[in-house]
Amino acid sequence: MLNKLKFYMFAGVAIASVTASAASADSITIAEWGGASQAADRAAFFEPFTKETGIKIVDDVWQGDMATILSQVQTKSYKWSLVRGETALVSRGCDQGILEKFDPAVIGTAKDYLPGAFQPCGIAYATFSTNIAYNADKLKDNPPSLVTDFFDLKKYPGKRGLRRDPVYALELALLADGVKKEDLYKVLRTPAGVDRAFKKLDTIKDQIVWWESGAQPPQLLADGEVVMSTAWGNRIIAAQKDGKNLQIVWDGSGLDYDWLMMPKGTPDAEKGIKFIQYIKDPKNAARLSSVAPFGPALKAAIPLVGKQDMASLPTSPQNSKNAFAFDAGFYADNQEDLQARLTNWLQK
Repeated sequence: MLNKLKFYMFAGVAIASVTASAASADSITIAEWGGASQAADRAAFFEPFTKETGIKIVDDVWQGDMATILSQVQTKSYKWSLVRGETALVSRGCDQGILEKFDPAVIGTAKDYLPGAFQPCGIAYATFSTNIAYNADKLKDNPPSLVTDFFDLKKYPGKRGLRRDPVYALELALLADGVKKEDLYKVLRTPAGVDRAFKKLDTIKDQIVWWESGAQPPQLLADGEVVMSTAWGNRIIAAQKDGKNLQIVWDGSGLDYDWLMMPKGTPDAEKGIKFIQYIKDPKNAARLSSVAPFGPALKAAIPLVGKQDMASLPTSPQNSKNAFAFDAGFYADNQEDLQARLTNWLQK
């Protein structure tokens, strides 16, 4: 199997031509978000893969800074073999030419995946959601259930946790301001729409506690530092398993995919592709849903997910009825400008 991999192509360049001393060790390094999601990948993929192939997975943590990947590619000093990222990050890295483009012989084609889950510079292997969450011990008498509740300081006085990033903050603001989910990006693509989102955020600005890592929202909620917070849904479910009475509001859920992308020119290409092919096997892809609330992006894996596991997934019918999908193209074109706008807004 390993010999056959030498004939797969990256954008017309044979993998066999990639040589460097870093490839000599029988291991690869994968950078992820840390916490519960990384622990899930370790249990579902890393450990079984190592047991089957003998290739060790060394896991590291990053926070989504594409400049780190750019630096590794430019200096040819590679720290990571594969990197886990959101859809917009994969699109941006592909446009910048700092990610490898995979041959369809490795990752398949668009028909193999859920809508929006195919790009040439990565493999989508999991669906996840961004949600509003709350501490049910604190709000047991009148729990929030709608996006508008996040902005209702009279009904739910107290601090709000929000990621220091335009992604989901702007969509949440527009949904709470009455924009229909199918019109979100039509509105956001206009200057007036962006102004409208920030105007809505103005209404809670002095009550916001900003978070940057996925581990923070469950802790903020558990400690009572915030009444509600945006959070990645899987982090809240992991906190539930740890005995914390945190709950998810599925109204206005934002759906996205987790991908694995490969820094261009990495000396670990051959072994990295072997791992990618491992997680593309439907039976392996479906295993993730049994250890964490991530749904497969690969169509062939979905029927292999058990009914009990499906109930907690963001893509289940009952959880996704009021959800929207993040527009990767919008953020690939606009994220840097929107991040600058957010920074300026915070300083006012």
